[in-house]
Amino acid sequence: MEYSASATKYLFWFVETKETARLLNVHTMEEVRDIVIEDNLYQQKSADRLKNEFGCIRTRLEALPEELRKMMVTSDINTAKLIAFIGCMASDRLLFDLMYEVFRDKLFLGGTEITDADLNVFFKNKQDQNEKVAAITDTSIKKLKQVYSKYMFEAGLLTGKAADKKIVKPYIDPDLRFALQKNAMEKYLAALTGER
Repeated sequence: MEYSASATKYLFWFVETKETARLLNVHTMEEVRDIVIEDNLYQQKSADRLKNEFGCIRTRLEALPEELRKMMVTSDINTAKLIAFIGCMASDRLLFDLMYEVFRDKLFLGGTEITDADLNVFFKNKQDQNEKVAAITDTSIKKLKQVYSKYMFEAGLLTGKAADKKIVKPYIDPDLRFALQKNAMEKYLAALTGER
């Protein structure tokens, strides 16, 4: 998975992701695409925006094992949001690295918040390590910090205000834990729980 700043254009889209996953239980991805576009399922103002949103949601869902896609539809809302967030991580290497290298360490060490300084250090290190990240503009880095923080708030992993981001260690449903382990996604589990 390559590093990319494409998340600057995307929202968390939990409701839309869950509905798309529900449709996938009875339709192929192409049929779901047609339904989304014909019925303007995501209630977008333009067809281009609708297609763009579907493309993002499709990428996130396809990055998940089928078992997790099905679980998103049947589980409680907190677990479903975590699964949607795992889809975001599985399709966005920068977000995964942020969670694995910063959020996980904070949980492991008993940290209670993610500060702007934490985010700045993370992105500076990534820019030093990788040409693709180094090429991302400062404006896009600023936007990525906002977008990733918003994802974490919506997934229930942060609480408080944008300037005062308090970490929330999520409850991981035993079925979700088992599904992640069974599908060789232990690193995603560790990123969310701080486990080593």
